[in-house]
Formats: sequence, structure tokens, C-alpha cells
Amino acid sequence: MSMNAVTEGLPPRGGAPAPDSAGGSAVLPRGVVVVTADRVDRACHDALKVHYERHPDVAVVLVADLVGAHDIVAVAPYGVAAVVRTSELYDDPDLLKRVKALAAEGGHRLPPGVGRCIRTAAAEPTRQQTLGQPGILLKPSEVAVLVLVAEGLTRADIARRLGRRAEHVRYTLKNIFERLGVERRAEAVAYAARAGLLGAMSGEVQ
Repeated sequence: MSMNAVTEGLPPRGGAPAPDSAGGSAVLPRGVVVVTADRVDRACHDALKVHYERHPDVAVVLVADLVGAHDIVAVAPYGVAAVVRTSELYDDPDLLKRVKALAAEGGHRLPPGVGRCIRTAAAEPTRQQTLGQPGILLKPSEVAVLVLVAEGLTRADIARRLGRRAEHVRYTLKNIFERLGVERRAEAVAYAARAGLLGAMSGEVQ
């Protein structure tokens, strides 16, 4: 994960807003940074969070290879104004320039289909849970698995408790490890504990 730390669209230090055509003061464009990542993993999530804490008025354009509805909800609180899939830039090399200009003017943009997916899920109570919570990196289904890992259950026990196949649990754990950048269950559980996820979810996992 890398961050382009150079802000764009910022007015000169101490500069005044340029007058608009009607003689009033035009709104200054926001500063914009571009963050590139393979996926929205822990490194990306934490970098966005730290950047927002330091520069809450700077808009972020996130360019990622893999990004879904849950990922966008997870990083939404951190000044992400627009999201672009890397593959979109292959077909439209000027897209990033236009998106940065949009973000500088206070606009927002999501990859095709993702916005519709979020709106649809948010409108259906049975699907809202799939979106997760703003600022929470892990999906609800991943947290459910970690809660049971923290209880010391084996993969087979977790599968039985959740009504899933053991192979599904193995795949979920693999995704959790990759997303968090860890190699052991204890490290993943420690992250969830620090994020306050275990206590919040333990009552929901029976």
C-alpha cells in the first residue's frame, strides 16, 4: 500500500478566494491526495485513518485493485471522497484526473455497480449486516469466526457452530489473515480485541 502524500488543489498559503463571475467569493477547492492499494487491508485502513486524523479537510481518492461495498463502508469515515478500481484506469487513462477534480470540488464517486450494491443492501434489513460498520475493517462474517477462534474452537467446531463447511471457515480465516497482515490466529484475535470487536459480537454468535 502506498500513499501519494502530495496534496493537490490547495490554495496558496494565505491566499484569498478568487472572485467568481458574479463578483462574490468562489469556494476554494479542497486539497486532494491519491492513495493506491492492492486491496483495503489493515495497512491501507490504518494509513487512511492516520491521514484523516492529521488532515481532516483533505479529500482522499482511493485507487485499489480489489474493492467492494464492505471495503468502502469500512473506510468511509476517513475522508474518502472517491474510489476508483485500478482496472478502470486501463480503459480510461484520464479518469483519475477527472475524479481528482471532482473530489476537489466536494464531489463523490464510486466504481460502477458498487454504489447500487450499497444502496440496495442498506435498504434491505436482511442485507444491511453484510455491509459491516463504518470504520470496521473486518466483515461481520469474519468477526463471527474470530469470536469463536478466541473461544479456542477448532475449525471443525467453528463450522458446526456457524452451520458452515470447514472449507468455508478455512477460506474465511485465510482472508482474515491477509486483510490484517498476520500469520497466526492469536495475532488476528489480538487485533479484534483491540478494536473492541469481540465483546460487541460475542452475544450474536451462538
